[in-house]
Amino acid sequence: MKVRKKSTEATSSIQEALRALGPYMGLGLQLALGMAFFAVGGYLLDRWLGTLPWLTLVGVVLGLVAVVAKLWQVNAQLQRRSQRSKHDGAHKK
Repeated sequence: MKVRKKSTEATSSIQEALRALGPYMGLGLQLALGMAFFAVGGYLLDRWLGTLPWLTLVGVVLGLVAVVAKLWQVNAQLQRRSQRSKHDGAHKK
């Protein structure tokens, strides 16, 4: 019986860890796929139109803008949460 209890506890702790990591893994995937979408799109357009490397460079720049915009958005959300928690903490006292 002890073996099953330990395996259940281990599974539970792994599930908790993955649940806690989920938002961060999702953010990393969004950033990587956003960058790849624009860069690969620019490259494919370049090959189709015969304008290598210009549209690839434009795609990379647009991808970087998308990544920075997403990071800016996440930062703003975190700041709003921080302000709310500080504001709620002040009212509880």
